[in-house]
Amino acid sequence: QKYDLPRLLPLTKYGPWQRAYPRIVCGLKRGFSYFLHRPETPFACQPDHGNELLVAASSTDESSDTHWLRADVDMFLAEEAANGGVEYVDRCEAALEPRDDHWRIASPRLSGAVRADFLIDGSGEGGVLARVLKIPNDVGHLKTNSRAIFCHVAGLRKWEELLVAQGNDLRDHPYPCDAAAVHHFLAEGWMWQLRFNNDVTSVGFTLAADAPAPQVSAGEEWRILLDRYPSLHAQFANSTIVQPPEGLRRTGRLQRCAAQMVGPTWAMLPNTAGFIDPLHSTGIAHSLCGIERLVGILSARAAPDAMHAALQKHATLQRREIHLIDRLVSGCYLARQDFRLLVPFASLYFAAATTYEHRRHEGATAKGYLLADDPAFTSLVEQLWERVDELAATPHLPDPKAAAFERKVAAAIRPYNRVGLLEPAVRNMYHHTAAPER
Repeated sequence: QKYDLPRLLPLTKYGPWQRAYPRIVCGLKRGFSYFLHRPETPFACQPDHGNELLVAASSTDESSDTHWLRADVDMFLAEEAANGGVEYVDRCEAALEPRDDHWRIASPRLSGAVRADFLIDGSGEGGVLARVLKIPNDVGHLKTNSRAIFCHVAGLRKWEELLVAQGNDLRDHPYPCDAAAVHHFLAEGWMWQLRFNNDVTSVGFTLAADAPAPQVSAGEEWRILLDRYPSLHAQFANSTIVQPPEGLRRTGRLQRCAAQMVGPTWAMLPNTAGFIDPLHSTGIAHSLCGIERLVGILSARAAPDAMHAALQKHATLQRREIHLIDRLVSGCYLARQDFRLLVPFASLYFAAATTYEHRRHEGATAKGYLLADDPAFTSLVEQLWERVDELAATPHLPDPKAAAFERKVAAAIRPYNRVGLLEPAVRNMYHHTAAPER
């Protein structure tokens, strides 16, 4: 609305999206679903939901958030940009040459060399500017260390259907648990499942570095992991891999963080500057937050010194955001096999996300994604990370110590807890966390 792009507005909610662009594939994301699995043991819901956590982010399908099928959405956005006057050149191999106050860009796909006063790198893990400018990858301050095996599958059985077939009572679930960013926590890490509305599901194992990596093919490792968790094995029994064409993709370490994120004539978008992990689905929201700040800086058309100062301030905040996401994610990895610790620690993310969202809806200035510009919040995250690190390493952690940690987190997040996080009566089933509709 601010930038007069009305055709993008339907993408903000599932209902309007389906009416405006039914052919652009997406998925219904009513919230965040978490389930704890034990090796060699079928999953069964506990009466107190001690091995489940469901956090509603939307109260209806109509107003729901969405999973993006990136191939479809990216094509739509590229077409919209081209229709708006942007010269879009696909599959363009370009030589970038930095000059004192601009860039020279040359490519066989271009009619001639292009001069650019400012360059924005949205290449993600491709890291175009980092390669050109020889910017090192600075991951020394990051705690998360994970890798992934992933693909898209068709015909994946709904987790809810499997649970019901096994006799589990799901009446307390605040929404259909598959209509969400689904997280299955495992001894080795966790599995994501993002279900689209065309019978395709994005799935992947994200595996911690402290879990032994077998020296086998990606396909064999995938089979070993599914075989170790009987309920997941049953869920995947009739699924088939549909993307990528070559089959499963396996990565090295996912984490990266550029040592430099801006310069006088360039800037990296958040997902290019750094990445932590798919846990909690922070990527698109973080990117939009960074784009919003960059647009404000560029549209101000300030003098070079003032603009460079604004860019440096933006980069400092962007680095803090990446650092904060790292702590919020890595703490969950530490606690991944003990929901007595994981649920309280994950509440830090939900406290940050809901407070950030509510502040924006109230018109307050909210510059730092997930409250990264709030020193009090980032400090309590650091303190609680140290505590969960200690507790997660304690063999056979006694219930009183786990309960004390939950009380400690509940007290710490009180100024940021607008949605009843860690209320005992909720029993890990959160029906309402969304900010009011505007």
